[in-house]
Amino acid sequence: MEKVDVFATVERERASFLAQESHSLGLPSLFYGSLRAPAVFEIVVGRPMDNADIQPVALPNHELARIIAGDGFPGIFPTQEDPLLDCLLIRDLSAQEALRVAWYEWDEYKLGRFTLSDGQQAQAFVPDVEAIHRLHGSIDFQPWSFEDWRDQHLQDAIPNAQQWMAEMPDVTRHLAAAE
Repeated sequence: MEKVDVFATVERERASFLAQESHSLGLPSLFYGSLRAPAVFEIVVGRPMDNADIQPVALPNHELARIIAGDGFPGIFPTQEDPLLDCLLIRDLSAQEALRVAWYEWDEYKLGRFTLSDGQQAQAFVPDVEAIHRLHGSIDFQPWSFEDWRDQHLQDAIPNAQQWMAEMPDVTRHLAAAE
């Protein structure tokens, strides 16, 4: 069995993340998955959800699903039907908090722009189906529910989020360059 150099892998992830040109579209952020859980939000964003400018919103013509590959990747996907998908809109993420969210979603997700049911524009990280396919080979989709995930997997997700966020690169220079 091939030995994996975890340190080198994390360093490659950090370098790739910092080389990315943009981690935000400059729009309010739309959270539809694990970041709707207060515990995960606080670990990732770095402050309690209660201290954020959050508005419940609806996204038309989209549904939640999970890509079956690796650990699974929940996401929002267009649908021909006319459902309204409940999400949270966060208006007050700082540049550093936006980078923290981008790191959390890194590698298998990409930024997308969405129009909400009230006409507001928002950004959300959505599964990068092509990248996931390249990384994991064949993929499949199944319905996904935030409530089911919260009830069945939140407790396992908390230490995973803590560990991943502890690996985040120092973004001080990145933030200074953006000013």
